[in-house]
Amino acid sequence: MKDYYKILGIPGDASPDLIRQRFREMAFENHPDVSDKENANEIFIEIYEAYQILSQPDKKARYDLLYDKYIINSEVRIPDEEHIRTDIQNVSYAAREKAQEKAKIRYRDFIKDMDCHFMPGLKADGKPYIYNMHKNVGISGGTGPMGSIRSKIINIPVPRSRKAYLYHQTGLFIKVLFFALCIAALRCKLLSDYSPAVRIISAFSLVITGGLITMGFYNLKGVRSKFFHAGTFPLVRKYRQKGYRRGFHPMISTTPAGLIAYLLRLLF
Repeated sequence: MKDYYKILGIPGDASPDLIRQRFREMAFENHPDVSDKENANEIFIEIYEAYQILSQPDKKARYDLLYDKYIINSEVRIPDEEHIRTDIQNVSYAAREKAQEKAKIRYRDFIKDMDCHFMPGLKADGKPYIYNMHKNVGISGGTGPMGSIRSKIINIPVPRSRKAYLYHQTGLFIKVLFFALCIAALRCKLLSDYSPAVRIISAFSLVITGGLITMGFYNLKGVRSKFFHAGTFPLVRKYRQKGYRRGFHPMISTTPAGLIAYLLRLLF
């Protein structure tokens, strides 16, 4: 009998949220589309099988009876044990078959079965938001920060629904529009009589206004901002605990370019 709790690395009294979170973490780390492990395919299938059993309350309750008897070795009598064993075996077999199919598709398509991180209650059937992270791992030869710092880079797809993607694109359009107005204000002849400071403040006010309107739009539609909330995705938090930082290159965290990248993400 398989120990599904051991496969997922969780305790026997794990909550549904913990089971779901652990599955997401392990699926990302072991899906054949993103993992370089030789046995990633089989590991992924085992993970998927375990999740299918433990994520369904009725199946989990039945499995726990068998778990107590055969894994923990407690002396318990299970009514209709043969029927329970057959039921668990059938679910496990079906889960393995489905996992084999899921292992053949791209990870971005695989997460479409998950919940949207930006609009809870919706499926992640839209284009995921890619959260770039990196971790400095040493110094190598080369000139400048880009050539001398070695890093590990990881791109985490944050599940997003079609509706959330549409709203985010609309928010991007609003911010681009006000940024264009900002540039126009700096070049506008109507403001040429004012001091540079006044022109800069006026232009900056337009950028802030665009951001505030975008946040108001997000609140109205019930969608979370990708800038402020993508970092709360469990996988992102896990890699941050491992020492990873946001950005697609160590240059982002070792030079003033990091501040520019932060401002660009905030703006767009």
